[in-house]
Amino acid sequence: MIKKLLFVLILAVAVLTTCVTLGGSKTPATIEAYKALTDRNPIMTHNFGADPTILVYNDRVYIYMTGDVLEYDHYLEIKTNSYNNINTLRVVSSADLTNWVYHEPIKVAGSEGVARWAQRSWAPAITYKNVNGQDKFFLYFSNNANGVGVLTADSPLGPWTDPIGRALVSRQTPNCSDVPWVFDPAILIDDDGRVYLYFGGGVPQGREADPGSARVVELNSDMISLAGDPVRIDVPYFFEALVMNKINGKYILSYCTNWSVTEQARNSLRIDRAVIAIMSGDNPMGPFKLERTLFRNPGTFFGVWGNNHHDIFQFKGQWYLAYHSQILEEAMGIRGKGYRVTHIDVIRMNNGMFESATGTRRGVQQVGRLNPYIWHQGATNAISAEISFNNEQLSANTDGAWLGIVGADFGDTGAKSITVSAYAQRAERGNRNSIEIRTGSPFESRNSPPSEIIGNITIRNSTIEEHTINLTKTITGIQDIYFIFNGDFILDAWQFNE
Repeated sequence: MIKKLLFVLILAVAVLTTCVTLGGSKTPATIEAYKALTDRNPIMTHNFGADPTILVYNDRVYIYMTGDVLEYDHYLEIKTNSYNNINTLRVVSSADLTNWVYHEPIKVAGSEGVARWAQRSWAPAITYKNVNGQDKFFLYFSNNANGVGVLTADSPLGPWTDPIGRALVSRQTPNCSDVPWVFDPAILIDDDGRVYLYFGGGVPQGREADPGSARVVELNSDMISLAGDPVRIDVPYFFEALVMNKINGKYILSYCTNWSVTEQARNSLRIDRAVIAIMSGDNPMGPFKLERTLFRNPGTFFGVWGNNHHDIFQFKGQWYLAYHSQILEEAMGIRGKGYRVTHIDVIRMNNGMFESATGTRRGVQQVGRLNPYIWHQGATNAISAEISFNNEQLSANTDGAWLGIVGADFGDTGAKSITVSAYAQRAERGNRNSIEIRTGSPFESRNSPPSEIIGNITIRNSTIEEHTINLTKTITGIQDIYFIFNGDFILDAWQFNE
């Protein structure tokens, strides 16, 4: 809890420095976000999340991520990420790849975790299978670099249980004792129903070109036990992050190369250091043929270098690449500490094979539009500043903190009122506890789209209640909506009304 509060404090110090001047007169201080209003990457800026894995389920994209947490020294200075304090997985979801709901993190490892035998939870993989007429979800995770565990649930958001009470794969598993890093699971359910688990990583000394540390093993139909012994996959200059996709009968294996790729290998194999490379084969257990580089290191695109971890997924007819970078920590002024956050960019197909992808700050286009006439959790956002989320609720305790919703479709009839479910954590502030609703931009600035106030709600209650106000005008068409908070708030949910 202390570290979480310190994280919020760091955010506040880093951003409360901008004052917008209009016509020579000063307006109240404006809190800037850690990305531009038009940028979709990274997908969140209020917290970190790395090693993304994707589940597409019921027309919704779920992203499960390693829950990087800030570490501090005795002087409360932020230290380099050791990854030793990570025992949760972060989860976000979206129906349009633009507005994301920040769900409650999954407590995986440690004394409060579902899998108490595990010390860490890194680099997950997720899938689901119909079991006895009901979809069941299987979440695989890395216990540090010492093994792969599995959790199960009846929904993408849990609650999760540990069905075997131990690692599914460890160094004691046959053919795994020489794998430096028994981690980074990836899962494939083939067309015939057979299931394959991919894992491994690390580079034994002197074996940079042929580490021999990639493994695949078939699972039983229960998804939580091995059907045989893991076997080695030959993966040139392998480092970590195996991912498997099957497309048009071909098995497409992608992975992160290590940092020792030679100049000769760069020319002959068309790969480089710490890039995502791609291989293809006719069998899920190999052999695979190396094709080329699929995605260069994020440092190529953003100037901030680090490890390279990804997933490839299809959503509503388009293929996408999810990956992580360290541009959030750069924006926070703590560059080079190893804290990562997830991006999504388009990846295209050509003759049955993925083309090389490019990392961007702009990100992907919104898929469809947000319906403002249904309830949305307070933790729904495309962009925010000085906001935190807990239990799918929004928490704001800094005057001027704000949250943005992008691409809401109000239609031709339009919205005449808004209802919010919220309460003030310091109700004694009276009229100072208010939520201002704007269209276009969260603040007035020459560098931002026109901003118009369409409503203001005063919150005096100290427990959750619904508040409905009429808007200053009927809102029609496609609009970006911003909530600006003054006071200490918990926003549980909101919806507009026709």
